[in-house]
This record gives sequence, C-alpha cells and structure tokens, in this order.
Amino acid sequence: MVLLTGPSGSGKSTLAALLARRGWGRIDGDALAKTLYVPGSALLRRVARAFGPGVLSPDGGLDAQRLGAAVFKDPRARRRLGRLVYGPFLGLLKRRVREARRHGGKWVVEAAVYFDMGAPDLGMPVALVAAPVALRVRRLRALGLPPARALARARALRFGPAEHARAQAVLDGTRTPRRVLADFLDAFGGGG
Repeated sequence: MVLLTGPSGSGKSTLAALLARRGWGRIDGDALAKTLYVPGSALLRRVARAFGPGVLSPDGGLDAQRLGAAVFKDPRARRRLGRLVYGPFLGLLKRRVREARRHGGKWVVEAAVYFDMGAPDLGMPVALVAAPVALRVRRLRALGLPPARALARARALRFGPAEHARAQAVLDGTRTPRRVLADFLDAFGGGG
C-alpha cells in the first residue's frame, strides 16, 4: 500500500488510474471526502455556517464550485475548512485503509491533503507527484476550469522542500504518464 499525494494537476490521479488498470486497488481521497458532505449532516451545517449558505446547492448538498471559489484563493479560509473537515476525513480514510488491508493486494491511496493534515502516520510509504505551477494550471484548464480558478487551485496546496524530504519518493509529474508509472514501480518494487 502506497499513499500518493501532490498538488492539483500534478498527475497523481492519472498515475492512480494507471495503477488501477494494472490491478491495484484504489482509494480516491477526493471521492471519499465528497461522501462526507451529506445534505443535512452536521458537517455540512458547520461548513455552511463558516462559509455562508451560498456553498449549499438548492437540494441542500454541497456546491463544491462555490466552496472551492471561496477557499482555494484564501489560505485562511482553506485552513478554516481543513479544521472542519480533516478530522472526519482522516477517520473515514483510516477505516478504508483498514478495509483494504483486510482485503489484501496492492493498493494506492490518493490524498492530496496528506501533508496539509499534518502527515498522519498511516503505516505506508508516501509518493509525492510534483510538477511546476504553470503545467498544473494548463492541466486544470484542460479539465475546464476558468483561468483564475485553475491558478488558485494549483497554488492552494504547497509542496515544498519539507514535504519532498518526508516523501519516500518524489515523482516528476512533467514526465509522460507511462514514465511516471515506471518511476513509481521502480521506487516501490511494483508492490507496496
């Protein structure tokens, strides 16, 4: 089992998809986080109190676009959201990791916010996919994000020397997806 982290647009989800095609199990942190925003839940009510009712969709669920617009450009707002969400997210992530371990096999756990959560000990090596901001912005724009939102999202999570030093492998996200996959398999022996 290997934890995969990195900023938006770095190529970590592409790598995770390639690993899944090779038979690895995949725990997608973004998808997992979305399950926490159940309409009417205590967490969603706290998020709406912190960021205003405009972050709720007409059906009472989360309007991720509006919340993202509020937090990706403002580090203080992002930290406030983290204080609300990271505890429940980490608890859910740990449960899914335990289930995956019981299931056995090779697993990749995607968690962009891993270092933002304080790099909790999850009992697995960490691979960080790194790429320059300009490339990440281009990739996010290709996914349909407007320029300002793509830039804010690309800059939201910082992965500097301290995070690079704590990862067991730093993968060059500027390389082709197949080359990043090969680098990952070289670093982790195809297992994990």
